[in-house]
Amino acid sequence: MEKVNEFVALFLPHVEDFLRGIVREEVEKTLEADHKKERPQKMYTRAEAAEVLKISKVTLWQKVKTGEIHAQRVGRRVLFAEQEIKRFMEG
Repeated sequence: MEKVNEFVALFLPHVEDFLRGIVREEVEKTLEADHKKERPQKMYTRAEAAEVLKISKVTLWQKVKTGEIHAQRVGRRVLFAEQEIKRFMEG
């Protein structure tokens, strides 16, 4: 029995290192895959978009009508994509 305990004591650290390596690889793969996932774009309501742009809702609506900024209809709601707001702010 003593020889078995000695064997386990010598062998166990190698098994632990091996398992840690496998777990590390799988975690890295999972994180990389999660990082590559396309996230849904944040959408802003009219009030939120106007607040972010620091303009009134009336001015925002005028800019939509002139095509300066694009809005999307989702059912009865008018929403503004975060990317569109950034584009407008940069331009």
